[in-house]
Amino acid sequence: MHALHEWTAMLKPSLADLRAFATVGELKSFAAAAKALHLSQPALSRRISHLEDQLGVRLFDRTTRSVELTLLGKRFLAQVGGLVDDLDRTVLSLRDAAQLEAGDVTIGCVFSAVHHFLPPVIRAFREQHPRVLVRIIEEGADEVLASVKQGEADFALNYIGMQDPDVEFTPLLKEPYVLAVPVGHALAKRRSVRWEELADYPHARVSHASRNRLFIDQALAELPPLPRPVCEVRHVSTLIGMVENGLGVAVVPQLTLPRAPASVVGVRLEKPDISRTIALIRRSNRSLSPAAVAFVKLLTQASKATVKTMRGK
Repeated sequence: MHALHEWTAMLKPSLADLRAFATVGELKSFAAAAKALHLSQPALSRRISHLEDQLGVRLFDRTTRSVELTLLGKRFLAQVGGLVDDLDRTVLSLRDAAQLEAGDVTIGCVFSAVHHFLPPVIRAFREQHPRVLVRIIEEGADEVLASVKQGEADFALNYIGMQDPDVEFTPLLKEPYVLAVPVGHALAKRRSVRWEELADYPHARVSHASRNRLFIDQALAELPPLPRPVCEVRHVSTLIGMVENGLGVAVVPQLTLPRAPASVVGVRLEKPDISRTIALIRRSNRSLSPAAVAFVKLLTQASKATVKTMRGK
């Protein structure tokens, strides 16, 4: 196979000539091959003759009644036929992906944004492109950023990466942090709660493994520290579960709250107001696949609808 590669690289036969040879060799008929390739028989004969001239060998023994491969022709077909078939399959696969008839799209997303953003967008995407596979990489903020920079994800939803020169950071919406409380809690009916009031209630929080904790600690650096929490977890989704079970209140990004009706509600926190920017991140100067472009379009539309809903609250 290596010798064949060097030989064909030196002679540079055209793909059209090789495909013509492989088709005639498989069908053992110039008429049938010409029909399969949508060529006239004289045009097909010229391609075979051109290839034979380039290679310096006779590939077919032709009579008025039959077409037979020569010994060298049989050897050449055994090596070339599979290569032409593989190339044709590759071209068809690429064409299907370009037309969104196949292929895949890989999306990174921070844990705290997965459940709000992705299920409805995936549903809409699947209705339009049912044969495209959607892969989700759900991780913490740092891991999601790395998945984009390393080319594992086509793009991602994240709240970090704005200062990274290797990443394009396109804001979708600004999301406030709110106080998650059980629906029957004393604070549940309040329009807002000041941060210092949290000292009066048992609370749970995310650990330093979460970037959300860093955002909150930086914003509250000027305020007295809160009492020791009743528990500490790695992920916001776990934190909401703790609130549902009555272990305490917790500070969470607004869009991580369960959809109404729910046993947990969010109350606006103020003095200071803290928010994070959810953005679409992708590698700088890298084009997206057609599937990724289509998904981004739907995701952008969904984020605009979310912004309107948040403003209406």
